[in-house]
Amino acid sequence: MSVERLCAELGAAAPASWPPLYNDEGTRTWFLQKLEAEPAAAGWLGYYVVADIEGVPTLVGAGGYKGPPNGDGIVEIGYSIIDAYHRRGIATAVVNELVARAFADARVKRVTAETPATFTASRGLLEKCGFTLIGARADPDDGELALYVRTLTP
Repeated sequence: MSVERLCAELGAAAPASWPPLYNDEGTRTWFLQKLEAEPAAAGWLGYYVVADIEGVPTLVGAGGYKGPPNGDGIVEIGYSIIDAYHRRGIATAVVNELVARAFADARVKRVTAETPATFTASRGLLEKCGFTLIGARADPDDGELALYVRTLTP
């Protein structure tokens, strides 16, 4: 689907560039395959992010989950905002909303996220949103990833 058609469906203005980092055709295909395999998981997959930019609803990124909570009550979030819309609080709002929505489900005990270790702004955002660094892992495509967790507080 073209970005113009997507924006028409969302009732939003098209961004200057699309897609955001980590939301390419391969990512969208992965989400579609997960949805087709498990339609009940729809709410635990991806969302598009529309924000008010100078009074105009504008497509600015994507965010969501990598699937429903697992048997241990863990769900992983992800988000990506187009560079032109960084440092406006949009990613913070997206992360906070994803976390709140996840913890509203009684099955969820922990929310995890990972980001390239070199993405200082993303790491700071996760920490600002209450996540704690718990380690790192090597990814063949993205290099070293910093692993974060946020636990449900009573």
